[in-house]
Amino acid sequence: MKEQFLLSESTVFVHRPSFVFTTAMLLLVMLLYAVAGSLFFMLLSGGEVPAVQNAAMFDRSAIAALRVSQVAGQVLVLALPAGLLAGFHVRGKRFFSREPLVFLGVKGGISWRQVLFAVLGMMCLQPLLHSITELQDLFLWPALGTAGKDVLEGRRQMDALLGKLAGMHSLSEAMAVAGVLALTPACCEEIFFRGYLQQNYARSLSPLASVFFTGFVFAVFHLSAANLVPLTLLGWYIGYVFMQSGNLAVPFSVHLLNNLAALLVLHFSGESSSVPGESVVFSLWWWFTVAGALLLFLFFMQRFKAACD
Repeated sequence: MKEQFLLSESTVFVHRPSFVFTTAMLLLVMLLYAVAGSLFFMLLSGGEVPAVQNAAMFDRSAIAALRVSQVAGQVLVLALPAGLLAGFHVRGKRFFSREPLVFLGVKGGISWRQVLFAVLGMMCLQPLLHSITELQDLFLWPALGTAGKDVLEGRRQMDALLGKLAGMHSLSEAMAVAGVLALTPACCEEIFFRGYLQQNYARSLSPLASVFFTGFVFAVFHLSAANLVPLTLLGWYIGYVFMQSGNLAVPFSVHLLNNLAALLVLHFSGESSSVPGESVVFSLWWWFTVAGALLLFLFFMQRFKAACD
């Protein structure tokens, strides 16, 4: 498995950086990303970013500026540094030449069977992830008192802002929103987290340890305490399918379809993020659904692994 995961190192002359160097780059990128969005927004709009809790202050022009800022931050602070670093590690090759792309796991010969079973596996995980979120909302956050209320309020405010970002009033706007909230994050985050971080950590730690570590960092990156556990599990799954396939197209496809599904849910549910009075976790039929989905998940994972062998 490790030899397959590090296939790029047998095809190009590369030097995988140490754990310390990779972690330093991770911290630097996360620091820059934290301030880049605000800077881009100020340059585009000429004003400061309104506080998240004041989502109503984001008019259409502010939302447009925020969308462009999101794309600029993802491309310039995540994907571009990963590409430049990859070129540096393969003896100064240019970003879009073959060697840096292979270094990041961008390869030809995509296996659509791998993509299909990986995406189906992700879909089968959704009932479990939804259950974890609801159980946290019902039991964990109320048990934490004021701190738990702050977590839920933070998510409510963020969902209100995301609801505005996901607003679609025309076909062209729908395509733009899909590009901003689904396509761009799937591409840029996979290049940085799986293509650069996970592959480097696989050398300094181990392939499996790199999946767990990168998946957790991926969840922390999204700055949502309420969604930390579901995002970590999703990050581990995406890292696993990359470890098995060795081709960045597979985790990209999973990430993209997950984002598109979340975007549709966000668009049609509006700004509501509260747990309904009749929660599905109290229904027996729901847990039969979760169990059935997990059985299908194991089946699709067997097929996926066979497609990777």
